[in-house]
Parts: sequence; C-alpha cells; structure tokens
Amino acid sequence: MIDRTFFLTSFFSAIFMVISLKIMELFDFIKWSPIGWAKNWSAFSAIHYTIKWSMLFIALFIVFAVLYILISFLDSIPPSIPAIIISIIGIIVLEWFINHSTTPWDTIQSISIPLLSVTAIVLRFIAGTAVFHKELSRKV
Repeated sequence: MIDRTFFLTSFFSAIFMVISLKIMELFDFIKWSPIGWAKNWSAFSAIHYTIKWSMLFIALFIVFAVLYILISFLDSIPPSIPAIIISIIGIIVLEWFINHSTTPWDTIQSISIPLLSVTAIVLRFIAGTAVFHKELSRKV
C-alpha cells in the first residue's frame, strides 16, 4: 500500500497544486493568497515567502497522502465519483473558511471555477492511481 507510487503520486500532486495555486494567484483566478494563512500566525508572518510556499507544499503532500490511502478503500466505485465529490466539498469548505461567508449560498457563488477544476483533476489523478494499485495488488 505505502510504496514508491504512493509517495510519487502525493509528491507530484502537491507540486502540481502549488504551481497551479501560484498561477491562479498571479492571474487573479482566486481572490485570496494561498500563503495568506501566515499572516494570521505571528510566528510565520516574518519568514520568507519561499518557506511559506514550502510549508504549503508539505501540507498538501500530507493531505494528498491521506486522501490516497482513504480513496484506495473505495476501489469498488469509479475513481471519478469520489474525486468530484471530495473536490466539491473541499472547495466549498475552503472558500467558506477563507471568505468568512455568512451563508452557504454566498460561499457557493464565490467559488473559483479554475480552483475547483484543478482540484478535481488532482484528486482524479490520486483516485485513479490509488484504485489501480489497489486492484493490482489483489491480482498479485
């Protein structure tokens, strides 16, 4: 279960997500900063932005590794379904926390479609890989 493919899938998913977040921030596809969390924590507010991006990469690597493990248990479901469901729920929760919306409808209206698309692509990659390797391990 936890092998080289597990680490490489999580690693490249985190790299792609960090690069995508930087591009979306650069072209104003998202109205918030991916490293804006550091402003709220005084210990991280004075550190260099590359360290903040590195910490975001590590956090995404851990999240994607946990999702890889969890999704591998859903091998009887097509990988696209959990990827879409998790990305929609995850983006709604993320936007709700970032924008501090008062109602869920305000949150749904402020969702960034490019962010939702990239998240769905990354989660589909993770889900497809996890399910494939789970099925492959049963055959061996």
